[in-house]
Amino acid sequence: MDGTEPPRPPAPPTQPTQPLGAPRQPRAPLPAEPVAERLPPQLPPEDRWWGNPWAAIAAGVIGALVGVLIGLAVGNNKTVTETQRAGAAPVTHTVTQTQPAKVESHTTTVTTNSPAAAESEARRREAEQNLRKAEKENEELKKQLEERP
Repeated sequence: MDGTEPPRPPAPPTQPTQPLGAPRQPRAPLPAEPVAERLPPQLPPEDRWWGNPWAAIAAGVIGALVGVLIGLAVGNNKTVTETQRAGAAPVTHTVTQTQPAKVESHTTTVTTNSPAAAESEARRREAEQNLRKAEKENEELKKQLEERP
């Protein structure tokens, strides 16, 4: 082939446009479709194959068993075959075992005193002194109560 397209047939002539509001020509009616008797679809059989859940359960169990068998056949292959030439030195294997590293952490806490911290520290000391005074007074009062007849 030479790769050129054959000439196209001329386009059919189009009807001229009609001005708006002009009367229209009546169209020919469409041919009527032949009347066919429509029957309702058939009902499905009463005993459906998917109505029984045991088929799905059996298929699942069989699939699981087949999967286990394939997994055992493929994954349990621990056969190692090594060939040595006659008179060759034996093969040396090096096994390296790593021990977990011992991790030590040292923590240093640095406390800086800000003016607000100094004030709260002074309040804390004062509260402790007041507490000690109150405890001493309490002890003295207890002793006085015990001494009374």
